[in-house]
Amino acid sequence: MTISWPFSRQQVLDANGRPYLDLRANFFASGTTNPLTVYSDPGRTTARTQPVLADGNGRFPRVYLPDGQYREQVLGPGGAELWFDDGLGEPVVTDPTDPTDPTTPPDANSYARTGDVKWRMDASIQPGWVRLNRGTIGNASSGASERSNADAAALFIYLWTTFPDSLAPVVGGRGLSAASDFAAGKSIALPSMQGRLAAGLDDMGASPAQRLQTIANLDIAEGSTRAQASNTANLALGMSIIAPGLSAGTRIADLDGATVTLSQPAGAGSTGTVQARFSVLDDAQSPGQDGGSALVTLQAKQVPKVTPSGSISPIPAHRHPLVYQRLSVYGGGGASGAVNSIGNEAAQHDDAVTSEAGGATPTFTGTPFGGDQAHSNLPPMRLGTFFMRL
Repeated sequence: MTISWPFSRQQVLDANGRPYLDLRANFFASGTTNPLTVYSDPGRTTARTQPVLADGNGRFPRVYLPDGQYREQVLGPGGAELWFDDGLGEPVVTDPTDPTDPTTPPDANSYARTGDVKWRMDASIQPGWVRLNRGTIGNASSGASERSNADAAALFIYLWTTFPDSLAPVVGGRGLSAASDFAAGKSIALPSMQGRLAAGLDDMGASPAQRLQTIANLDIAEGSTRAQASNTANLALGMSIIAPGLSAGTRIADLDGATVTLSQPAGAGSTGTVQARFSVLDDAQSPGQDGGSALVTLQAKQVPKVTPSGSISPIPAHRHPLVYQRLSVYGGGGASGAVNSIGNEAAQHDDAVTSEAGGATPTFTGTPFGGDQAHSNLPPMRLGTFFMRL
């Protein structure tokens, strides 16, 4: 590749904007004072004599340099140095596909190490990689489902020595060593990333971030499922509790203020204050740990607090008076006993009652609503395939 010198066919101006008329330029290899050959043609067949002189108008001729960085010195009238700059041009970058480069390009697979994970937005099969689909790997006689070949040895040993049998189980059980199990034709299961998102450990070799767990003091008592937490702000039902004196798998069964109900009683001799890690997974500091759920059904304590409004008035004690129809005679009198009219009129006798009722407190029975259905708990996502390097 050839570089055209930026000052080719250009003038250099002084502080007053007038061109220098007596200019010359020298070229050197970058970082040295070794002269660098420059040329008058882009094919670099005709070398220029140095210093390269400007014409009577102070304009330099065409100058071509080889690819790479260089150093240039420009002198003005009387040989005064105008500048002497280094690190010009661009570093040479070797193209591994260049047929003129004798260097053998590295194998693209060599950029990844055994156990490295990559994600591709397709459902392909990648040479040198296996899919994290809970399939198995082993030697050619193992009958493994994902990769049954001698090139699976390194990944077999990595899985065997890095993860417990609960995460990478060996079919037929683990023997004395990874190498002996591989040679014996056993297969080992790959961790599954099917339908899962990748996430970082909460500590990752540093102080816990407390995004996937909360650390707090916990007062426990031997044989009791009741404990007192120093901080319950970020605790939730079902969180795993990792603490001295508590059995593996202990979770939060209930929360009431600072009182934590444990799913299992504290162990023998465990009375006292311990530091506990409350994790949304079984253990947010354990590599390969999985957890979470695509669907969630809320429990009663997870529903926002609601205080219904309204009231029902009590019914006081009271009496039921006797109400009846009374016959009335109008306009009567005289010896004949004749009357003008006879009629009925309503009457009420307050002292005569049909019954007495005591006070009553009414009750209200609401109509149940809601379907007790699960809801989606997934963030936005895009699907592809996770691979692990053999």
